[in-house]
Amino acid sequence: MKKYILIAILAATGLWSCNEDSLDASITVDSNFQSGNKNGWAEGFAGYAATADSTQLDTVATTALLPRGLDTTQYGFRILSRYSKGNMFSYLKKRVTGFTPNKAYEMTLQVDLATKYVASTVVDKVAFKAGVSTKEPLTTLVSGTYTFNLDKGTVAQPGKEVLLSGSIASTNQDTRYYTLLRYSNDGQPVTVTTNNNGELWFYAGTDSDYKDTTIFYFDRIIARFKEL
Repeated sequence: MKKYILIAILAATGLWSCNEDSLDASITVDSNFQSGNKNGWAEGFAGYAATADSTQLDTVATTALLPRGLDTTQYGFRILSRYSKGNMFSYLKKRVTGFTPNKAYEMTLQVDLATKYVASTVVDKVAFKAGVSTKEPLTTLVSGTYTFNLDKGTVAQPGKEVLLSGSIASTNQDTRYYTLLRYSNDGQPVTVTTNNNGELWFYAGTDSDYKDTTIFYFDRIIARFKEL
């Protein structure tokens, strides 16, 4: 798979229309969380030691009303994480079925993420990453550490199985308010091939070496496909 790394650009703070997750005739997978539904996405956390206790580790993932700065009557997928030793990958994942097995598709991916962080102490230690795979993204125990099974790379350097990556820095200096960032390879599609079951897995998350709490909201995730 060809890899593109896109830096986030600011998205409008207005929300999208309330479409349900769907795989339609044009092969568009459109997930938002405006009704408070997870739309088939599940959370995962990786990078922390198996011995970590509640004094070192916090993880919360749920749909919740969007924060100040956005439309607070609508929902997003809220991810809170804290690991006092750093090295935390907090992510969402989703399986999409209904494709032709072992078939190549041209794909673009878009992720809208709400952030409030501007300080270098956070921005320099956290990065957004997303990808697509024929394998399920999983957290597995390896030598005493819960590890992400796909190649996401380090915080600063995206790995081979990362399609989109970028800064989580807000353009609003007032940290009481969140803004939306958009990460996309629109105009630079990649070729993906489905597995034997005609399915693909998506993931999107934040890769962090920050040792305190971060809270992000996923607002919308869209993938578009064209059969080759």
